[in-house]
Amino acid sequence: MKINFVIFIFICIFATTNRQDIITCNNMNIVRNIKKMDSIVLGNYILKHYGPMSHLKLQKLVFYCDAYHLAYFGEELVDDQFEAWVHGPVSRKLYNSLKDKSILYSDIAYSPIKGIDEDKLFAELSSDQQSLLKEVLDTLSSWTALELERATHREKPWIDARGNISIAEKSNAIISKEEMMSFYRKELTM
Repeated sequence: MKINFVIFIFICIFATTNRQDIITCNNMNIVRNIKKMDSIVLGNYILKHYGPMSHLKLQKLVFYCDAYHLAYFGEELVDDQFEAWVHGPVSRKLYNSLKDKSILYSDIAYSPIKGIDEDKLFAELSSDQQSLLKEVLDTLSSWTALELERATHREKPWIDARGNISIAEKSNAIISKEEMMSFYRKELTM
């Protein structure tokens, strides 16, 4: 799946800035002081700002946020490992936090987490991180859960993690963060 050309323009704009917090490495811009975000907090941020959605769709959006963050900044956004499940990449941590609130295709809505301000935590990310994530989410949140699932099924990180496992067989194989970075970096530069 190729993220639209706006992300490519985003990269080109930052490539031409003269800001000191950006260094260029192999024609990719890497911002220093990258901050991470908890996957549950990111999921709740997405639900708050992009509306109710299925657990399936939320998992894919969190995955793509991490994937494109890896591709652009060279560092992961969330610490979670994504597993190559039948319906695409899944963060076990996010899954466990939502499994009692949803089934695969039913919508889940934003529900505040006591003591957590996801907007404040999102604002603590660098402006470059925020811009990239908003672009990814603005683009992909309009896709259906099934479109996102199909996209991940055509992409090398999920395919390679599953290896010889049939498409319908359960798997908890880990999707390589290195492969995610490599694959989605190529997507950004096309």
